[in-house]
Amino acid sequence: MSRRAIDETRFPTGLAYDEDTLFWAKVLSTARLAVITQPVMTYFVSAERSDDRFTVKPAKRFLEWRQALHGLADCGIAKSALKVREGLVALKIARVHYARGDLDTAARFLAVARAAPKVPSDTWRCMRYQFKLAARRRFSVPRIQLQSA
Repeated sequence: MSRRAIDETRFPTGLAYDEDTLFWAKVLSTARLAVITQPVMTYFVSAERSDDRFTVKPAKRFLEWRQALHGLADCGIAKSALKVREGLVALKIARVHYARGDLDTAARFLAVARAAPKVPSDTWRCMRYQFKLAARRRFSVPRIQLQSA
């Protein structure tokens, strides 16, 4: 990537997650592109580290990230595409909280994901997690009962 293409764009260091996607979306929205069909780079993502970032102050961090995401509309990126991304990230946060047993937070982020536009496979994922949340709440034994037993 040339310095000219990056220009005044700076990496959003204050965000908890998805900062690389926001950076590259902004840069690539104005850059001239060439297509290369062979991989030239491998990007390693630590799932555990990525998931951990979703558990610290999730609502506050999501709102900060969401504001930065919607700022990409100034770059000519369609608001509908930004809403799709918002829904995908909310679904990922819901999945992490569900897996870690924080069902209330999972439900709140699932509601955000369900409200966003989706492709059919994401609609199915939202429905599946909604069902899993309902089943887990219905059939789980409250912690208070477990401790007193």
